[in-house]
Amino acid sequence: MRLHSANDPGDNDRTAVQGTSHHLEHACARLQDAAVELETVLATLPGDEQADLHEAIGSIMETLQLIASAHARLEPPIAAD
Repeated sequence: MRLHSANDPGDNDRTAVQGTSHHLEHACARLQDAAVELETVLATLPGDEQADLHEAIGSIMETLQLIASAHARLEPPIAAD
């Protein structure tokens, strides 16, 4: 049995990971909001003026995938029963 103290470095690591995880989740939410806004603008543009916004939305989606991968690496592995 391991006793936890207020100065346990493991606790600090877990707190840091939780903080990082929260920041990543917040970043994803903001990126998703930005993608929705761009899609709204995209719907108002003529077809020949949409290319740059399509590219921007694609970049946001790629960034979301990278953040999801980073977030998954932060999660502790689930122990097998």
